[in-house]
Amino acid sequence: MKNKITYGLSNVHVWPITATSDAGVPTYGTKIKIPGAVELKLDPEGSSDPFYADDDIYYQGVANNGYKGTLTLADIPDEFNEEVMGEIVDANGARFEDANVAPKEFAMAFEFKGDASKRRHLLYRCKATRSSVNSSTKQDKVDPNKPELEFSAIPRLDNHHVKARAEEADTAYADWYGTAPYEYAAQG
Repeated sequence: MKNKITYGLSNVHVWPITATSDAGVPTYGTKIKIPGAVELKLDPEGSSDPFYADDDIYYQGVANNGYKGTLTLADIPDEFNEEVMGEIVDANGARFEDANVAPKEFAMAFEFKGDASKRRHLLYRCKATRSSVNSSTKQDKVDPNKPELEFSAIPRLDNHHVKARAEEADTAYADWYGTAPYEYAAQG
């Protein structure tokens, strides 16, 4: 049975992209679990451009440039900041952000609950920007900070896949969080 609604957000994982071949095939580093997922927003990027002829829309061109996203978390894990964002740690444990180090691209998987089954999603090629740093004084209650990680999800270079999804009944569902992101399996 298919979902009528989805809700919730959990089980966020990322795989840093450590290299990309000349053919555009990514090599993935060790998977990183991102606990404390609060909210995820994805907005499509691209355009829909009509071409008019014979007093009507003769052709509709559509470009899929992926998504712009925001992942709100309880906290951004140090492992993500080191492996993806390029922070360095000195011998005394202090963390440094180097302006000359560019963040790595990464794949990201996550899941939503549904009325009938859980649904897992995968974004194949993401790139994040630095998150804001903020806090406020504690008053009569503790209001936790919720850092936001802004990112773009763009097509892979080799096969142009932007995202994938699977539900609990799908065979792919069990392999979603492997040592590398789930890959397309040709029918045959």
